[in-house]
Amino acid sequence: MARSRNIKPGFFSNEHLAEVDFATRLLFIGMWTEADREGRLEDRPRRLKMALFPADNVDIEKMLADLEHLGFITRYTVGSFKAIQIVNWSKHQNPHVKEAKSIIPEMPVAEPCPVKTGASMVQAPDEPGSFPADSLSLDSGFLIPDSLPPSPAPAMVENLFPKFWKLYPRKVGKDKAEKAWAKLKVTMALYDTMAAALAKQVLTPEWTKDKGQFIPHPSTWLNGKRWEDEIPDYASNVHPFPSRRSSSEPDFDDQTWADDLGSAL
Repeated sequence: MARSRNIKPGFFSNEHLAEVDFATRLLFIGMWTEADREGRLEDRPRRLKMALFPADNVDIEKMLADLEHLGFITRYTVGSFKAIQIVNWSKHQNPHVKEAKSIIPEMPVAEPCPVKTGASMVQAPDEPGSFPADSLSLDSGFLIPDSLPPSPAPAMVENLFPKFWKLYPRKVGKDKAEKAWAKLKVTMALYDTMAAALAKQVLTPEWTKDKGQFIPHPSTWLNGKRWEDEIPDYASNVHPFPSRRSSSEPDFDDQTWADDLGSAL
């Protein structure tokens, strides 16, 4: 007879169960409803197939073997009777106190207890659960908490947007720019990369012509990750002095002349 059982959120994040396919995980849940109050059920793959997967083409025998290999169930025989024990059943479920006692023989050799010496793997038949059932894992006695522990708070990062806004040459759409900036989660290293790219882009003809009307909006620049553009080094191609001279004038293309001029100041 099928019974209502508990299922905790931790079941779905169990990394060991993730090693088996979806149907095997569903079989494991279904076996809880077929097990008695001690977590035992008959080892009858065909019967489980009809009870849990009547309309599906699944290999119950292989699925049971996978669950046993991972340590979630133990298959055993007493005489000619084949049975399955769900490992650490009382840690996962709290059967009702009035639920009928098991008629399935227990395993002839007790398996080592993963929690502490002398602790029973099953709940005493006439005692209600003294602690809430938990979820399944192969770690720490096959238990994991109901929810994952919160991740450590990330290190505080300075809000660098004001520096970017001050640096960007076209100050339009500040609200949109701030939203785009927030999505990027800018670190100091990324900000330095952006600043270096802007230092080159402000010298390009596309940004200097027509009083900068072709400079992209800051939100567009951020959303497009324009700091990753390949930018020619225009600064190195701009000569600091006009190339003009008469026969009596110094050679303006001669850098030594400029150096001499600077030392005379």
